[in-house]
Amino acid sequence: MGAIISDRLDVKVQIANLYYRQNLSQQEIAREMNISRTTVSRILKNCIDEGIVTIHIKNTSMYQYELENKLKKRYGLKHVSVVSNKEDSDLILKTIAASTSEYLKNIINQDVSIGVSAGTTIAKIIYCLNPIESHNVDVYQMMGDASHQTSNCSSFLTIDMAKILRGVPHAMHVPLLVHTKVLRDLLLEEPLNKRHFQKLEKLDVAIVGLGHVNAILPDISDTWYNFTEDKEALRAKNVVGDICGVFIDNEGRICNTDIQDRTIAIPLEQLRRIPHCIAVAFGRNKKYIAKAAIKGRYVNVMMIDEKLACALLEED
Repeated sequence: MGAIISDRLDVKVQIANLYYRQNLSQQEIAREMNISRTTVSRILKNCIDEGIVTIHIKNTSMYQYELENKLKKRYGLKHVSVVSNKEDSDLILKTIAASTSEYLKNIINQDVSIGVSAGTTIAKIIYCLNPIESHNVDVYQMMGDASHQTSNCSSFLTIDMAKILRGVPHAMHVPLLVHTKVLRDLLLEEPLNKRHFQKLEKLDVAIVGLGHVNAILPDISDTWYNFTEDKEALRAKNVVGDICGVFIDNEGRICNTDIQDRTIAIPLEQLRRIPHCIAVAFGRNKKYIAKAAIKGRYVNVMMIDEKLACALLEED
C-alpha cells in the first residue's frame, strides 16, 4: 500500500476500528490489509495525533479500580464500573448514568437494539444518558407497566429513552400483572405483542434495575390488586427481589409462584443470551438481589457505587 493510500481517511478509520473496536492485533491487521506492521503502527499513531481516535482515561480512584477488578474476577463479569460514594443519591445516579453512557459508546459500533426495564433507578438515569449519533438505535420495552404513574411507567420510559438516545421506541402498553394466567397467555398471543417478544430474543444490550419486593408489590397500590397473598407466597420462597418484574431467590432461581404466571415480561433466561446485560444499582440494600442476579447469570455488566461494591465482596 503506497503512502498516498495509507494517508486516506477511510483507510485510517478502517484500521482504527479493526484495532480498537474489533481487538485485532497490529500483525493481524497488517496481514488482512496486506501492509507492513510498521505501517499499521504509524497509521494508528496518526489516528491519535489527528483526533480520529481519542484516548479516554476513566476518572476513577485506585480504590475504585481495585474494587472493579475484584468484582470482575470473583463473579466472572464482563465489565464493572464503581462510582464513588456521595451523600446525594441524585449525584450517584448521574455518575452511574455517565458510566453507562461511556460503556454504550465503547461497545456500540453498529446498529443496535437496546432493551430497558423500569424502576426508580432506571427512571432517573435514562435522563442523564447521552445521544447515540453514529448508529441506528431501537429501544424495546422489556416488561409491562407496573404503575399508573407516567414518570415510572415502563412504556413511557422506553419512549423517553429512545428520544434521548435519538432512537426509535418500541413500547407495548400492557400491564405487568394481570388477573389470570389465561389472560396473560392471550395477551402474549396478540400479533403486536407476539412480534414484540420475538424482537426481545435478539437484543444486543439490556439495561435493568434490581428491585425489592415492596417496590413492585407495594402495601398501597394504584391498581385494583391486593398483593398481600402474593407477597406472603414470595417470602415463603425466600425471594430477594426482582429483575424486569420477575422474582428470584438468593440463588438466582425464579420463584415458582402464581404471580409469575400472571406476569408480562421478558423471560429471564433470555437475559443470559444478551451480549451486554447492564445492571444499574446503588446502596448496600441491593446486595442480595445483586448477588442473586449475578448467580443466575442474568446480568454480566454492573454499574454500581462503592457501598454496593463492598457489600458484594463481603463473605456471607
